[in-house]
Amino acid sequence: MVIFAGAAVALYGLFNTNLIALGRAYDASRQMSAAHHAVEYLAGINPHEERAGQMSVDGIDIVWSATLLEPVRQSQTVTGERGYFEVGLYEILFEPSEDGRSLGTWRLRVPGYRKVREPVP
Repeated sequence: MVIFAGAAVALYGLFNTNLIALGRAYDASRQMSAAHHAVEYLAGINPHEERAGQMSVDGIDIVWSATLLEPVRQSQTVTGERGYFEVGLYEILFEPSEDGRSLGTWRLRVPGYRKVREPVP
């Protein structure tokens, strides 16, 4: 009986350790999935026009905000002429959460732009 109890305690410890590792792997998987969805969405926005927002994907809520990192300046064409846009570099800070539990904080840098003139034919 003592041998059986000792083996059962050892197996329970091993089982418990594996359950904890499985939970951590699941959390990491959800974090990466949320970050992937958020990056796909945020890469398509123009932070010059939209500075903050929120979205929900697969039960994960994502809140984000954009901050200007580099001053807005006039763009240039490949030949060095004045471009049609003003551009600036923005950092987007986003935080995915699931059931009110944070899945981390992530940062993404994207350009923001505003058209300031039309092409001359």
